Amino acid sequence: MSKAIPLYQEVAQRLEETIATGVYEPGERLPSIRDIHREFQVSINTAREAYRLLEDRGIVNPRSHSGHFVLRLPPLCDDCSMDFPDPAESIPRDASAGSLTQRVMQDCMRPGWVNLATAEPPAALLPARRLADLTAKELRRQPERAVSYELPPGPEVLRLEIARRLFRGSVSVSPDQILITAGCLEAVFLSLMTVCSPGDSVVIESPGFFLFYQLLEKLRLQAIEIPSRPSTGVDPEDLDQILTDAERRRQRGVGPKVAAAVLIANFSNPIGSLIPIERKRRIAAVLERHEVILVEDDMYGEMAWNVERPPSLASFTDPNRTLLCASFSKSIAPGYRVGWIATGPTLIGPVTHSKLVTSAAVVIPTSLGIAAFLANGGHERWLRSARRHYRESVSQVRRAVLESFPQGTQMTNPAGGMVIWIVLPPQINVTEVYEQVRREQICFAPGPMFTLSGNYRNCMRVNATKWDSTVEAAIKAIGSAACRTADRTGP
Repeated sequence: MSKAIPLYQEVAQRLEETIATGVYEPGERLPSIRDIHREFQVSINTAREAYRLLEDRGIVNPRSHSGHFVLRLPPLCDDCSMDFPDPAESIPRDASAGSLTQRVMQDCMRPGWVNLATAEPPAALLPARRLADLTAKELRRQPERAVSYELPPGPEVLRLEIARRLFRGSVSVSPDQILITAGCLEAVFLSLMTVCSPGDSVVIESPGFFLFYQLLEKLRLQAIEIPSRPSTGVDPEDLDQILTDAERRRQRGVGPKVAAAVLIANFSNPIGSLIPIERKRRIAAVLERHEVILVEDDMYGEMAWNVERPPSLASFTDPNRTLLCASFSKSIAPGYRVGWIATGPTLIGPVTHSKLVTSAAVVIPTSLGIAAFLANGGHERWLRSARRHYRESVSQVRRAVLESFPQGTQMTNPAGGMVIWIVLPPQINVTEVYEQVRREQICFAPGPMFTLSGNYRNCMRVNATKWDSTVEAAIKAIGSAACRTADRTGP
């Protein structure tokens, strides 16, 4: 056996692979601890620790005096069970946040509430002390720089570290083609501000990240929703049809120009889909053929925990027609608000000017701290630990949903990211469920927040990066509320 990881983890991994291939069915008894001891030639303690790890991940269930059994797996979210918008009927719509979104965002900020609504890492998991020490060291070393204006594009040392990380996502850019921003949301905002004009339309995923709708509203842009399915994300044929129809409407003088497409190809928010590589190539070809600029949010690309780091969609497109946006908000420190845009020589000047006229300068203290952490702080080691944590936490949340939610509930099984998308039986209105658990100071993200079309009324997104007794109780409370709603509304 390999010595790269502890023996008990390797045994657990091999058992999990065996279960995944169907050798052992849900409910079936697994080999005993002594059988594992003999078969894998490991100690009894190692075999016992392997089963404990699988139990923590929600894969096996120990039964007293009976052994370990494969846990009944949660039903996966079937693409056909969701009320997607019809690509043939996708037309530009005015974007707005909506009262539900505003209410949920207010609730998740209330002290003492259990917040499952926002996709953020638990503070206790973040490398806060190490990052604070490195930031303080940089501030002592460059005190005057830290309190002075520094115009875009931002510190070269940080842009160099980002360029090195982008290379791992199959994107080759020089530090001169990177702009530092105040998080990923500002990066997307500046990108759209640069390549769009008021009245233009933008292709956006459905279900899609709810804050993108607010960006479009502020920029006076319209949204064209494209279905994004849990299994494979955006379909290039759907994209081609939507863009072709939009061009025909424009030729007739009844539709706006499609200026850009905002896509999350790796572990999308809210459904966690991962677009396969071949589809990414085809999507890139469709965008090029229709001369539509790609604005890619790849913030979750490094949060892959069941697969290798997938390539960005931007790695298949013309860099002069692409703005790749990301940040360290999910991987290191949400509060530091350090993000970036990577693009080609044609667009880096205009988008840098957009940054200059909106916020004038780059925040230096946090930028220097992040740069030091990337260079000296063991970022890769921390990421490996975080990925293991997210994987196990997601498994626990999925198991709790299986045990507590109504029969017929489905959910996604992402290979990365931070969230789970849950589809309740169709008769359940998720906003009614939200109103019930709100009285218990619990909040999650109801499905209608993630669309302009009024769909996904029986869906919700929950943050699955944290698992403890408080989260477990909150999941059970949401499940109980959903069951009560199902009983009241009937099949």
